[in-house]
Amino acid sequence: MVAGDGDVRGGTPAALSTAQLRHHEVLRIDRDFGMAKWQLALDGWVPRSEPRSVDSLRLWWVNVEEGDRRKPLAPYLRRYLEFAFEPSGSGGLAVRLAGDRKEYAFTVVLDAAGVPVVHATIERDDGTRIERCRCERGRLLARRVLGLPVGIANLRVRCTDDGGNDHDGNVVFRALEDGPLYQPEP
Repeated sequence: MVAGDGDVRGGTPAALSTAQLRHHEVLRIDRDFGMAKWQLALDGWVPRSEPRSVDSLRLWWVNVEEGDRRKPLAPYLRRYLEFAFEPSGSGGLAVRLAGDRKEYAFTVVLDAAGVPVVHATIERDDGTRIERCRCERGRLLARRVLGLPVGIANLRVRCTDDGGNDHDGNVVFRALEDGPLYQPEP
């Protein structure tokens, strides 16, 4: 299933749950691309009747000046950003986020309280890799030319390892040989 495709209208978080599905903000991602009122949210839904798995995910804009109102990603941006997920073991979802010739892979699973959380492999600034680090927040860092944002440099996160230790680092990505490079809207 591909999500974040603009076919669903957003709303404020209070309006995103349904009688069948409970909404959760799984990860908030701010950006250093300008326009600070716009952030990204990875939202997840868990069935109310059998909360043993994550039902679906959506990646979309969040307007922090309007009560965290969600807005689908524009068609122009969706040409450069791929977001998809599929079931993985233990009721989780394997997520793929690709853009600017970088592919990020992580999992969304339910924690002990039944809340969806993101686990990713990160690399700290000292080069140490931390596997299965539970991400609390993220920051999308711009690739810049002459100070202007022209694409994605890294997805930086604050996360906690299985031992309860906090870490800051970049989500490990796989470089893609081809695929579109971001071009600003005309």
